[in-house]
Amino acid sequence: MKLKNKHLFWIFALLAAISFDILFWERPFGINFFIFILLAAFGGLIPAWMEKIHIPWTSYLLLVPLAFFSVMTFIRAEPFTIAVNVLVTLSALAFFLMSLRNGAWYRYSLRDIFVSCFQFLLNNVIGGILFFNKTRKADSSQAGQADNGDRTADVEGKQDQESQGGNSEKKEKPLKGIAPYLRGLLLALPILGILTFFLAQADPIFNDRIQNSLAWFRIENLGEMVFRLAYILVIAYVLLSSYYFAVVESKKYQPDDNEKPAISPFLGSIESSVVLGAVNLLFLMFVILQFNYLFSGGKNISLEGYTYAEYARRGFFELIAVAVISLVLFYILSMITKREQKNQGRLFSALGLILVGLVAIILTSAYIRLNLYEAAYGFTRLRTLAHVFMIWIALLLGGVAILEITRNMKRLAFILILFIIGFGLTINLLNTDQFIVNQNISRAINNHNDKAESDLDSGYLYSLSADAIPNLVEFYIDENTPDDIRDELGGVLACKLAQIDVPQDESWVSYHYSRSQANTLLAQQSENLEVYPVSYDMYTWFVEVNGEVKSCSGYQADPYD
Repeated sequence: MKLKNKHLFWIFALLAAISFDILFWERPFGINFFIFILLAAFGGLIPAWMEKIHIPWTSYLLLVPLAFFSVMTFIRAEPFTIAVNVLVTLSALAFFLMSLRNGAWYRYSLRDIFVSCFQFLLNNVIGGILFFNKTRKADSSQAGQADNGDRTADVEGKQDQESQGGNSEKKEKPLKGIAPYLRGLLLALPILGILTFFLAQADPIFNDRIQNSLAWFRIENLGEMVFRLAYILVIAYVLLSSYYFAVVESKKYQPDDNEKPAISPFLGSIESSVVLGAVNLLFLMFVILQFNYLFSGGKNISLEGYTYAEYARRGFFELIAVAVISLVLFYILSMITKREQKNQGRLFSALGLILVGLVAIILTSAYIRLNLYEAAYGFTRLRTLAHVFMIWIALLLGGVAILEITRNMKRLAFILILFIIGFGLTINLLNTDQFIVNQNISRAINNHNDKAESDLDSGYLYSLSADAIPNLVEFYIDENTPDDIRDELGGVLACKLAQIDVPQDESWVSYHYSRSQANTLLAQQSENLEVYPVSYDMYTWFVEVNGEVKSCSGYQADPYD
């Protein structure tokens, strides 16, 4: 493929890589990630548009999740949510570039995704070399055509000397084009030096900025300079390789709906039916047990020596693992099982649907267990995320059932893409830390009259991110909040406020909406929080609440609980 504006690809790749260094070097995570993703995406789109390359509208659909999740990186502060947003954003960008010119990402099977990802990663290693090699060959062919034209002109009567003079002028033309810029730069440097000197003497802040800029070139910063230059070049090379794949290679790979599977079915129908039947029998026994104990309201649990909370405490994460393993097992069997006769296909589908139904009941059991445990001990991030994950696993089960009924299991990849986007969308809209604050404080208030002292885990509330601050402040200023709970919340907010006083990078590229909102709300409550003095000693923050001094972190629950 002949590229008319090939220089734009490496220029935009280099600019995006330099922007990464400017945006992230020694700066907190904030809006800088969104800006970098924006530059990286349009760095590939603008040259493609200038080349007038046709891009299917289905490819542009991937920009929707890319934009949403990249924006949410500077709106949500909860660590797992940020991690999901970053991973989904990078995955959407990779998918966008991998399928830029074919737009068939929604038709990919799992094998297509693996093959495309492998090709894309391999291209990131050699794509930049291929880009320069092919563009050099294109330039050579153009030069050859020009030489042929010159020879034709010689035959018609031009002198060899004039022709050689014309060729030498062509060879010297690039140098002649650069020379004026170099001369102008040499003339400008001393003038800029003199003017910069006087401006620095006139303004101390400007002088500080100049000194900081020159400090970067000191010999003691040589290691840092080399390291930063190295990763700038690596990022630029990877982006250039990705742009090359998107513009040149992405059109070559078109998924074939009638393509034969990578692994031909080899397992007999009887064997797979025995496997599914045995698993279904095991699950049926477990489900019957759940109806006898868990679904009965816990009347029979005490007879076995467990309290209701103790029984619910065990196993909800293991049950989620069982559900995931069952889905993987069913998919593998559906791919490798020979179903040559209709009866064999119907039997396999029936056993598969029974498996899906039993797994759905097991997920319901896990959901109820988790609800019971949260009612007794409160919400944590892991428990909240498990709730959301179980809901989406249940929806995934429904999708798998539909695919099996319609004999279209090769579309599982698209269902998984929707699952990932839906899960990420849910935890962003839910706002995990804010949800935990609402649930745990409401639970403590509801149980307040039944207990002599609050069972609110203030230490865990302190460990939450800036997303939790608005609701903590809302409960703190609410007149209906009991005094002892309000004091605990005041201690948590005072600890959070004390950390704001620690010097932080205020650069606009590190702006984060959640942190900014939290800092504003805490500053507004600073006078009210003076009754909770905070101190720092031995690398630990302490707060005094009603004459009692305790660590801000308080009691930390098991992070895997």
